[in-house]
Amino acid sequence: MSDFFAAFESTMGAEGAFACNPNDHGGMTYKGIARQFWPKWGGWKYIDGAIDQLTKMPTYGTKEYLNWARHLNKCLADINALQSLVKTFYKTNFWDTARLEEVQDQRVADWIFDHHVNGGARGVKWIQEAAGAAVDGQIGPASIAAINDADPLTLLERARNIAGNYRLEKIKKDPTQRQFIHSWLARDGFSATEIKDMIASV
Repeated sequence: MSDFFAAFESTMGAEGAFACNPNDHGGMTYKGIARQFWPKWGGWKYIDGAIDQLTKMPTYGTKEYLNWARHLNKCLADINALQSLVKTFYKTNFWDTARLEEVQDQRVADWIFDHHVNGGARGVKWIQEAAGAAVDGQIGPASIAAINDADPLTLLERARNIAGNYRLEKIKKDPTQRQFIHSWLARDGFSATEIKDMIASV
């Protein structure tokens, strides 16, 4: 059985904290929770309240914005109710729905969780395809069996290649997303050298 908290801590390291990048299709985000996609999440009231106490948000990407966001994140980190809502959100919507406690290898569970968070049903489909299961974006008993029957390292290599190919095609179709490609490929499991070569090929 895999552990949610281990996967959660790993994913939070990649998701960061507050961001409001105009090129991010999810809009304003906090620890990977996109307001555009989850407008009714209870944590936004705490975030809005903290923002109201600060000066107007500077232009994204400027030094002033970075300092402003850094201060905001310190404020948000101290709101225990908000941090509890973040954990509950991820366990309910991504860990439990994907039945990841049933995945035997923690590395595989971590990868699925991270890509479910980052890519939604698409992230689930990548591991299903790699495992030779039905690719429907919904992890059920058959998917769990196929995932657990596979050699973990082979499975993860297949999954990262499937995900990586998708990423490269995505930025070919939408160049505005190129700024995210390095972090995406790193999350997939590619080395720095591999990422450099892959980006150069696009």
